Amino acid sequence: MFGAVSSTQLEVIDSYFKQFVELVQYKRNKFEYIESTGNAKVDKMFKEWNELIKSTEKNNQADMKVLGEIVLNLDKLEQGTYKCRVKSDTKNPMIHTLKEGINLMLDTVEKDMTRLGDTMNSYAKNDYTAKVRISPRVKDKMRAVMESANSLGETLANQAQTNLENGQKLEQNSSIMRNSMHNLSTKANEQAASLEQTSASLEEITSITRNNANNASKMADLGNTVRGAVSNGRTLASQTASSMEEINTKVSSINEAITIIDQIAFQTNILSLNAAVEAATAGEAGKGFAVVAQEVRNLAARSAEAAKDIKVLVEDANEKANSGKKISDEMINGYETLNNHINETISIIEDVSNSSKEQMSGIEQINDAVTMLDRVTQENANEANQTTSISNEVSQMANLLVEDAKSKKF
Repeated sequence: MFGAVSSTQLEVIDSYFKQFVELVQYKRNKFEYIESTGNAKVDKMFKEWNELIKSTEKNNQADMKVLGEIVLNLDKLEQGTYKCRVKSDTKNPMIHTLKEGINLMLDTVEKDMTRLGDTMNSYAKNDYTAKVRISPRVKDKMRAVMESANSLGETLANQAQTNLENGQKLEQNSSIMRNSMHNLSTKANEQAASLEQTSASLEEITSITRNNANNASKMADLGNTVRGAVSNGRTLASQTASSMEEINTKVSSINEAITIIDQIAFQTNILSLNAAVEAATAGEAGKGFAVVAQEVRNLAARSAEAAKDIKVLVEDANEKANSGKKISDEMINGYETLNNHINETISIIEDVSNSSKEQMSGIEQINDAVTMLDRVTQENANEANQTTSISNEVSQMANLLVEDAKSKKF
């Protein structure tokens, strides 16, 4: 067919064919052409082959350029760059289809990532109304990511709404607490001032009660003195019974004794009035003391009346010397009654004295309690002031929280 072909030419043909296979298999990107072998028929065949090989080589180079761009773009895609595209083209339908598919994929992914990025930027700017528009063609992981982004927006919107509601509620409650603490602080300070006044008043009452206790003790001593005077009067009355002449000489002494009795009755009445006032001041605890004071006043009145009767009897004794014995007997009986009354009065006065001492002890305990209450109230006032300061800080924090929540769109 080609005439005589030497073994050397066969080796050249074999090498040429293998080189072509490597070119087709993309194992070689440059072909070494043979233009002449010295055999005209073989050279003609090589010329035809060279045309075909050059066309194949050109197509391979176009394919390799497209594939190279694909590799480079895939590398950029791996790094997160989605704007890259395969710009080269080829006549190879499979590689051309691959190029178009990759570019379409890049277009779709870029759009999806742009939507996702815009939505996330909106979230970063506190705008949770944005949503990622998901194409029906998006499936699997990308769809899950987009749906997760939308779910995140809904969650952030709900949290912002909740934060706004909580902040407004906290703001309202903090305002109420601030006003309440202000009122509490004001009342605590007023209570502290009132307790200081109460403590001062209680000190005065303590002093008055102490004086009353001392006066009650003096009244008891005075009662003993009156009892001694009554005893002397009774002795005088006995002497009057034995000698009418001595009645006249002792009348002046009896009158003096009567004057003392009147004074004692008057003073006893005054003391009973004071005791009644103190009993009224003592309230419930002083009811019994009020009864005693009334009895003291009754006894004082009776003592005064008895003294008046004695005075009348003495005057009658002067006018009626003949009836002196009878009058002296009546005087003795009157002194007996008076002595009994005086003894009762002294007993009552001793009870009043004991009650005054007990009252004094109780008032001192109240005074101690008021002093402690005053100290605790002062501490409470300080705590109220500190709590008011804290409530103001909470109110400011609530205002900041509400302002932050209002700055977000949801």
